[in-house]
Amino acid sequence: MRCPRWTRPRGHKAALGTTQGAPPPHRRRSAPPHFTITAQGESVGFLVLQEQDRSEHIPTDKELADAKKHSWMRIARFDYTPSNRLRFILRGGSPHRASEWADVPDRPLEDQLAEIAQEVDLRGKAAEHKRLADQQAREAQQRRWETAMEEARTAYAYA
Repeated sequence: MRCPRWTRPRGHKAALGTTQGAPPPHRRRSAPPHFTITAQGESVGFLVLQEQDRSEHIPTDKELADAKKHSWMRIARFDYTPSNRLRFILRGGSPHRASEWADVPDRPLEDQLAEIAQEVDLRGKAAEHKRLADQQAREAQQRRWETAMEEARTAYAYA
């Protein structure tokens, strides 16, 4: 029995990232990737983030007293709590469809995994296509240079 086309191995390589604890909240998106998948020589980093729910902050009596006492003190406007939703952020390569996927009420992240895998594959194919085009351009440049040198030698010999 043959495997479905999307489950066949493609020769991609995976590697774990080097994360040392959670970054501060304002730097979560710029953190190093949690893992990397290399498709046809193109590395795509995956950052997996837990979404947060934001709710209006109700100041405590202590916060109100401290704010009254110290003019420089600010009371937070919102409270953030971890949710049960995840977000994948892809970095590297040339994006085709998107670079982020998230759990949403009508479409859980599990249903989007095939799309994410296809995005990694498309980025690998685009990188391979660019490498081939660059190589052909270098070869054409080399041929032009060799032709120009031959013409210069001929013109020199003639002169």
